[in-house]
Amino acid sequence: MRTSRARTTMIAGLAVLALATAACSSNSSSTSGGGGSGVALTGAGATFPDPIYEQWFEQFKAVQPGTSINYQAIGSGGGVEQFTAKTVDFGASDAPLQTDEISALPGPYIEVPTVLGGVVIAYNVSGLESGLKLDGATAAKIFQGQITTWNDPAIAALNPGVTLPATPISVVHRSDDSGTTFVFTSWLSSQSKAWESAVGADKSVNWPTGTGGDGNDGVAAAISQTDGSIGYLSFDFAVSSGLGIADIKRNDGTYVTPSVESISKAGGDLKLPISPDTNILNAKAQGAYPIASTTYLLLYKDETDAAKAQAIFDFVTWALTKGQDSVKQLNYSPLPSAVATQALHALSEMTANGQTMTASGSVSG
Repeated sequence: MRTSRARTTMIAGLAVLALATAACSSNSSSTSGGGGSGVALTGAGATFPDPIYEQWFEQFKAVQPGTSINYQAIGSGGGVEQFTAKTVDFGASDAPLQTDEISALPGPYIEVPTVLGGVVIAYNVSGLESGLKLDGATAAKIFQGQITTWNDPAIAALNPGVTLPATPISVVHRSDDSGTTFVFTSWLSSQSKAWESAVGADKSVNWPTGTGGDGNDGVAAAISQTDGSIGYLSFDFAVSSGLGIADIKRNDGTYVTPSVESISKAGGDLKLPISPDTNILNAKAQGAYPIASTTYLLLYKDETDAAKAQAIFDFVTWALTKGQDSVKQLNYSPLPSAVATQALHALSEMTANGQTMTASGSVSG
């Protein structure tokens, strides 16, 4: 009888201990989900937003000290591949997911714009300052290797009064699968039927001429090292590299200098949900820079790790709200408020093990 009572007492004690342990575990999980200790996220993709993403990750530590985010800027193509393979917690791309990429995904996804930027034509030519005027037809011929010197009559006709050297043109382009390439070649295709039929638009194309650089930084470095060179870069990289930047002719005949303000004007054309043909090229708003784009985070719609799901949800919520305040410091343009609201609505469809989510108090407060 005593043995039975002792056993009963021991079992009851173990049950209480188990309940207490479960409660602690539940509390720990909840704390982790809200940005507690030990939540490590990984992401990979576009190089264009890397400077602002790295700044955001650092700033977010003050909001949720327990969340660490490791992002590898390997290009949009690599980001889509790793997101598809589920080797990262989120992907990043400057180009919207295409139909074949969507069909290859392991499950439902969310595509969220984060900031606006511009793809600029940058150059390094002795004696030529920023502000050289170029239109789409002339740019297409340069990148096709059909215009080979800087004093070509086609360039001179766009720049009356400017002394152009006879320096040979050296084209630099991306060597990796790149959303920046997708944006730039899409614009060239909209401006030149010859380019559209011969080269087309994609993250990677068969370049008729030129040498390749890896990432925006690689292209910037190659242009900086060669007199007479020209290439395409995201606006932020071109500014930080001190290269000459061309004014681009809009479809209405006016020329626009790329800037935070002119890129922002193009953002009003962005509508969600994001589809394979989403773009803000050749925006109709007066003064809008014609080679403007946004960049996207790729998220799994339903996360099975509750702590990671909460950390991702919190970070993206913060990036779409308070994070927008700092983007101009790095020569990006913030999302228009209406677009940010649409993006937050898209994010609200994210779930953790099928359960709807809300932002933690550290983010929403």
